[in-house]
Amino acid sequence: MNLFYAPGAVSHQHYSLPDSELHHLHVLRMSVGDEVKVFDGLGNLFLARIDALDKRQALIFVADVLQSGALNKPGLHLAIAPPKNIERFEWFAEKACEIGVDVITPIICKHSERKELRADRIEKVLLAACKQSLKYKIPTLRPITSFENFVQQPTQALKFIAWCADEQVHLKDVCTPRQDVLVLIGPEGDFDSAEVKQAIQNGFNTVTLGSSRLRLETAGIFVSCIFNLNNQ
Repeated sequence: MNLFYAPGAVSHQHYSLPDSELHHLHVLRMSVGDEVKVFDGLGNLFLARIDALDKRQALIFVADVLQSGALNKPGLHLAIAPPKNIERFEWFAEKACEIGVDVITPIICKHSERKELRADRIEKVLLAACKQSLKYKIPTLRPITSFENFVQQPTQALKFIAWCADEQVHLKDVCTPRQDVLVLIGPEGDFDSAEVKQAIQNGFNTVTLGSSRLRLETAGIFVSCIFNLNNQ
């Protein structure tokens, strides 16, 4: 059964699907009376029925709740410096969403090559990835911010900074299961030593992701895998 995005949907009420989802209904040649599954992006999944469909509107009746709310599980927050090639960041967002990430914050570091991005493009990628992987909670994409401002923000999560330096403990050995985790991933030129010092002063622990030198999007995927394997 096909999955459609219905932000703000409420069970036992009629709902008009967004234009993007209306287009998908027509592409799939669906018609009045067909059943569909819809999700609201907050973790809720519903069974619905198409009650009216034309070129301008798709009206559905939201019936049963199939899954209620986001699952009570620890969350992963990745704060990552976007690369110059935005397609690489979009690829990272897609794959991290499929594997499992809860919050993504783009950060601007001293060695950053990109200092702005179009949030709407990344949000479309995350929505498509949720549909593909049957995840009903869309990861939160926070506004791009400076490294300095970000590391000072309070959080209850375990805080790590992935840094290319010798004799660091591996993330897999300190990424404690059943706890929220925040990981900083730097730009291709890595973090500046002053940034690492500032992170440590704000409660971050330095970790390594192994002996290989990873692209930043690969590092993000690797962290997502470690976190989700630890919380199976």
